[in-house]
Amino acid sequence: MSNHDDLAFDLRPIRHKDCQAIWGILKDPHVQSFNDYSAEITKGDVYDFIQGDIERFYNQQGIRLVIVLRSSGQVIGSVGLFNIINGQGMLGFELSSQFFGKGIMQKVLEMLFDKLTTFVATPLNSVVALVNPNNSASIKLLKKCGFQNHEAHWIKYIN
Repeated sequence: MSNHDDLAFDLRPIRHKDCQAIWGILKDPHVQSFNDYSAEITKGDVYDFIQGDIERFYNQQGIRLVIVLRSSGQVIGSVGLFNIINGQGMLGFELSSQFFGKGIMQKVLEMLFDKLTTFVATPLNSVVALVNPNNSASIKLLKKCGFQNHEAHWIKYIN
């Protein structure tokens, strides 16, 4: 997936055993500054989020996939589509700050959209992303991945 073997990754559905890794990522101040989770997020909160993700997957209302390094099996982030209603889903993602700026999330989003029907059974015609306006890296990423700015949110139309 990456030009560097040590950055090659796979995507797989999130599991409860990913709780510790995801909690660690969400508690990182560099990640926390741009996400919508509370600074006081607990491991129990993350476990509950994962349970909700699993339920949304079974109800075909969304999916969260973890990003796993092939070289080590380390979970370094996640990407998800949520609240799938009437052909539209919400995009969410986070990545461990030690992997910022390496092009991983662009490859993750490309893989997600290339294999969208593999990951999500519900047909989608658009995906919405809400981004902190100060998060220039995520805005640049969304532009590269074909999202268009629509005032307070970004939209990618699916063919």
